[in-house]
This record gives sequence, structure tokens and C-alpha cells, in this order.
Amino acid sequence: MARQQSGYIWKVGGSWYGRWRDDVLEDGQIVRKQRSAKLADYCDRYRSKADVRSLLAEKLRPINEGRTRPEGTLPVAEFVESFYLPFVEENFKPSTATGYKTLWETYVAARLGKTVLRDFRTVDAANVLADIHRQHKLGRTTLKHVKSLLSGVFTYAKNQGAFDGVNPIRDAMIPKKAARPEETHAASPDEVLAIIDALDKAGERKASAAVGLMFFAGLRPGEARGVCWEDFDGKRLNVRQSVWHTHTTTPKTEGSAKPVPVIEPLGSILADLRVADKNPSSGPILRGPSGKPLDLHNLANRVVIPTLEKAKIAWHGWYALRRGVGTAVTALSKGSLAAKGLLRHSSVSTTERHYIKDVPENTLEAMKQLEALCKDRAKPEGSKPS
Repeated sequence: MARQQSGYIWKVGGSWYGRWRDDVLEDGQIVRKQRSAKLADYCDRYRSKADVRSLLAEKLRPINEGRTRPEGTLPVAEFVESFYLPFVEENFKPSTATGYKTLWETYVAARLGKTVLRDFRTVDAANVLADIHRQHKLGRTTLKHVKSLLSGVFTYAKNQGAFDGVNPIRDAMIPKKAARPEETHAASPDEVLAIIDALDKAGERKASAAVGLMFFAGLRPGEARGVCWEDFDGKRLNVRQSVWHTHTTTPKTEGSAKPVPVIEPLGSILADLRVADKNPSSGPILRGPSGKPLDLHNLANRVVIPTLEKAKIAWHGWYALRRGVGTAVTALSKGSLAAKGLLRHSSVSTTERHYIKDVPENTLEAMKQLEALCKDRAKPEGSKPS
């Protein structure tokens, strides 16, 4: 067992400092080095060495009890780049790993200085968040992402034995002046019908299918890119994968890998697209000329937005369609559980907080119009109206 140490205390000016020895990592090797840190300001409470002895003892306790690892003596920035980001890249989805790396490099890395992992406190996290907001004027949503990134670093460090105690990010406050997120839009059924009609008139079947998959089936954009013809049995779509850039992964959550019903409007849109694509039996439903999944960002910029501008129809993005069907289904079922099931959320609170918007007065009437449209589209060409 390593010899217990009590450390050394001294005073400089108006501050008390402590010194001790610790195992640290240098160039991948464990070496025994002297470390020091400020313990307290000189005041009535801390007038003598005896008064600050307990502060140093608290720092030394994990070392004396053998509960520390050398990685804990690394600067936070070095720990993140050497250990945490490689862990994220190996274990998280590519979109999440890329997002974390961007946040780290853009906002966080240069603000951590040389503070070591074990010495990082809640006040340090709060100062980082405040400085980011002060310089970049980020809103609350992005600052929450930054806080989540930092919290993940210390959760990982605790699991690796490199950090002990309460996660210092937990109680860090986001600046009150940070702007709250703008209200998001939920597309109403009549908006969606107008969008599909405009795209159909322009001959843009794939764009219509993309809109249909995200509204009538409640798919996320990545899921819409990932769904294939072999996943469609005429009545249901089996959601089993998601595509982000060139990466194919499982859906966002384990519970997201479930079948969703295909109602008549979407069934007709997919039938028309299948004929236009020469009746494929496999491969992406939303495929480009190369046979690979369509880039929906490009599709929106190249096709959807210009077409809708000509028709004087507003475009609020792909997620407005998913929020829209969640809102409409909730209005029709008079509860959130049906929307939760369609959107495949793990918690109904997620559905209620982010996807269900205030229902406009004309929603129920629009849904009746949607039902009528379903009947019309379901009839074979040339049949007489009933």
C-alpha cells in the first residue's frame, strides 16, 4: 500500500496553497510528480495552516485511498481529445459524433485552459458557458448541447475511474440572457395537401414521396432516406435503418425500429413513384440517379423550395411535417398516445413537448378533406365517382 501523504501548506500574499505528489500521465507514461493548487483566500475562517488543513485533506483523500487514476491529472482538454472523443466516435452514431466534435472545436476546447480533470468545478463550467454566450451570442438550445457534451465527458471519466464525486456540470447554469428557441412550425393537413399538389403538378414525384413519408408515416428525414421498397408490404412500412450523409445506421432509438401504417394518400404516392421508377422491388424508395438515397437537403433547395415559391406556399422544413402529423393525430384521437406510437418516441413527454402544437380551428375540417382525397386517389383511373 502506498504511503499516506499529508501534503504541504503555505501562504503567498492573501492566498493559501497546498502541495502534494501524484501519479500523472506524461507522453503516455505514468510518472510521479509534484502538484499544487490554491486552497482558499486568507480570511477570518482561514487564518492559519490548521484552518485549511481539511481542504488539502479533501484533495488528498482519493489519492490516499487509492481511488484515483493517472488520467484524472490530465487537463480536461487533453482528456477529451485523447479519450472521450475517440470513445464517442466508436460508440455513438456518426451524426452525434460529428456534432460533438464540432461543438468541441468551435466553442469549448480553447476555453478550458490547463485545468485538470480532478480539479474542474461547477464554477468552471458556468464560466465556460457564460463566456461562450458572451462571445457568440448562442441561444439556450445550443448552450444546452454544449452543457450536454461537457456532462458526457465527466460521466465517461467517472466510469473510467478518472474522476470521483458529483458530475460538476450538473448544476452549471446557462446564462439567463441566452435567447430561448423560436417556436417551431407544425404543418397542417391542408398545408401538406397544397405542398403535394404543387409538387405533383411540377412532376416532382420523389419530392412528393419525401413529403408523404414524413407527414403520413411520421418518419424522420434519415428514416425516410433509409426506408426501402422491401420494407413496404402495401399496408405497412418497416422502419429498420436511418441514413445520415453516407452513413447507414439503426434508427435514432431502439424503439424507433418499428412498423408504421401506410394510409391511402401515402400508398397512392408510393404506387405512382414505383411505376415511374420502373417497378423496383428493392433499394431505397427515395433514390437518386446513382441508386443511392437522395440528399434531402439538396432536394429541398433544388426542387421543393423553388416549386413552392412559385406556388406562393411557405416551406418550414422537413421536421415541420413530422410535427404536423403528431399534432393532427393528437387532435383526432384526443390524446397523445396515438401520436407517440406513430412517431415512435420512447416517452410521451417527448411527443408532447416537441411535436404537438396548438391545433388550429380548421384542422378537423382539413382532416375531413384529407379523407375525401384518400377516397378519390384510391379509385382506379377512369372510374365513376360515387
